[in-house]
Amino acid sequence: MNTIGIIAEYNPFHKGHAHQLEGLRQKYPETTLLVVMSGDFVQRGTPAIFSKFHRAQWAVMGGADIVFELPSMFAVSSAEYFASGGVRLLHALGCDAISFGASHTQVEELVSIAKALDHPSTQESLGTLLGQGYSYGTALRKAVQPFHSASPSYHTDDFLDENTSHSTLSLTKQPSSKSKTVANIPPLDTDPNTILAIEYIRALHRYHIELDIIPVKRTSSHHNPTLDDSLPSGTALRSAIYASKQTASNPLESHNTQQATSTTCSPCTPSEIDRAISLGELAINGTTSLSKTSPQWHHYLPPMVAPLAMDVVESNYYATLDRYYDMIHLTSRIMTKEELQLLHDMSDGLEDAWLTANALSSWEQARESLKSKRYTYARLDRIATYSLFRRTKEIFQKCHQQGPTYGRLLAFNDRGRHYLKEKRASIPVVQKWAPFCQQATGITKVLCEQDQLASRLWRLAVDNPRYRDSHYDYTTSTIYVQQGEE
Repeated sequence: MNTIGIIAEYNPFHKGHAHQLEGLRQKYPETTLLVVMSGDFVQRGTPAIFSKFHRAQWAVMGGADIVFELPSMFAVSSAEYFASGGVRLLHALGCDAISFGASHTQVEELVSIAKALDHPSTQESLGTLLGQGYSYGTALRKAVQPFHSASPSYHTDDFLDENTSHSTLSLTKQPSSKSKTVANIPPLDTDPNTILAIEYIRALHRYHIELDIIPVKRTSSHHNPTLDDSLPSGTALRSAIYASKQTASNPLESHNTQQATSTTCSPCTPSEIDRAISLGELAINGTTSLSKTSPQWHHYLPPMVAPLAMDVVESNYYATLDRYYDMIHLTSRIMTKEELQLLHDMSDGLEDAWLTANALSSWEQARESLKSKRYTYARLDRIATYSLFRRTKEIFQKCHQQGPTYGRLLAFNDRGRHYLKEKRASIPVVQKWAPFCQQATGITKVLCEQDQLASRLWRLAVDNPRYRDSHYDYTTSTIYVQQGEE
C-alpha cells in the first residue's frame, strides 16, 4: 500500500486528527498519508475558522505527508456530494486506500448499511421521507430501518470483494467465511462522521473505485460543545476560540492587534511560507512554555501547532461568523425570487419563505425562522453560501457529473515530495495556481472560479481589517514543511 487517503476539514486541526494520523503511521510506517481537505469554506456552509494554508501547514506538521484542496464545489455540499467529490479526488490522485474516523468501525457493518441504502426500496423510502420534510440524516436512518432484521438472503460479498481487502478487514472484524450473511444491520446514530463513512463507501461502489477501507475509532463526541474530552470536537474548539476573544482583557492582545494592523505581513504571508519550515528550528516540543493566562483551547492542539495557532488568533487572523452572516443577509435582501429559484438546493417554495425571512434584522433570526425538520441549520447555511457563490442547479449538476478535474497542492513534506515525483495522479497536480486558472476552460474554469471566490469571501470575513484583501489565494505559495530529526 503506497498511499492512504483521508478526506478532512481540520476546522481546526487538533489532537484528535493527529491521533488518527499517528495510528496510521504506526500501522503503515512506509505509506504516504495524503489528505484531501476542504478549502476556505467547509461542508456545513460556513467559512473555516483558519485559512486553508494554515490548516494544511499544521496538518503536515501533525502527521500528514501531503495536503490537497477539495474544490469548494464539492466541499460545500451535502454529505452525499461531499463524499463523492472527496472519494473521486482521492482516486484521481492515486490513493490505494481511504481512512476515516467514525463511531462505527466495523467495515462489514458499514458496507451493509451502504448497500442497504442503495437498495431500490430504500431509495424509494428515502425519497418519500425527504418529501415529508425530514432532514437527510434522519431520513437515511429511517430508510435503512427495515434492514435491521434482514432476510438470510441478504449478502454483501460482491460489495466487500470489490472495495475491501481481507488485510484491511482484519483491522476491525474478520469475516468468518467468504459467503457472509448480514443478519443484523446496526442502527445509525447521530454521528455525522459515520454518515460520511457510509457515503464514502457508497461513492466507491457508485464510481467503481477500488480502495481499501481503513476506519479509525472516533472516541470524542462530535456534538459535545465543551472542552472536557481529551480529544475534543471541532465545534467545541471553535466555540472556545471565539469565546476567548470575546472575553479577553489582556492589554497585550490589543497591542498585538494594533501591531498587526500597522504592517503588511500576516501570520503566514507569502514572504514567510515560501521558505522551508524546519520543525527543528521551531524548537517546539511537549514542554513548550505558554502563557498561563492564555485561553485553554490551545491545550487541545498538537504541541508544535499550538503556539502558531495562538499567534494567529492573537493577531485576529481568523474568520468570524458575524461578518459572514452580514454578507449572507445582504445578499438575501438584494436577490430576486427568480434568482433564488435558480440556486442549488432551493426547492419546494423555500424562496418565498427566504424573501420573507430577509426582512428580519439578522441572518441568525432569518435562519431560525426558516429552520424545520427538513431544513436544518447546516442545509440553510449551505444554501446561503450558494447565494453568495451564485451556485445554480445547472452549474452544480455539471460539476458533479464531471467530478474534480485537478488537485491543488497546499502543503507537503519530504515524503510528500517523493509522492509528487512518482506522478501517481491521473489529473493535473497544481502548484502554480494563477497560471493554471488563467488557462482553465470548461468545468475546470468553473471550479477554479468558485475556489477563488471562496477565498476572496473568506478573507472578507477575517476579523482583522488588515487581512481582508482579496489576493492571498494567488500570492500564497504551496507550503513545504521540512521535518527535522526526531
